[in-house]
Amino acid sequence: MPMALAMDKLMANLTSESVRGMVEQNHPVVAQLGEHDSLVEAAKTLGLEDYEAAYVAAIPISLREGIRAAILESASAGKAIHLQYSPGYDFSVQMWDYGEGLSIHLSGPYPPTFPRDGYEPPQP
Repeated sequence: MPMALAMDKLMANLTSESVRGMVEQNHPVVAQLGEHDSLVEAAKTLGLEDYEAAYVAAIPISLREGIRAAILESASAGKAIHLQYSPGYDFSVQMWDYGEGLSIHLSGPYPPTFPRDGYEPPQP
């Protein structure tokens, strides 16, 4: 699942140890997440390719901002952040805060060129 793989890229930077290190070292992504509508650029800073970030940009702003705010709040507390994705008809977000971590589950549609063309990285 292409977006699940993109979530894996982000997860490598969102372990509790990584998050605490970013907060302690004032990593630019922490400040970036403090800005309105900055989730797409923050995701690119954490390793998403342009075609993956374009999918994040397609998430409605109200949901994107909820994700951004939850990540910022949890990161500021040094919590691990777990991301998951599943395909769905519309975009939706579920979140669970269980003390030492935050789980965010994004559900959303594939692009119009389903099944793969919209997610294939550009060929050199």
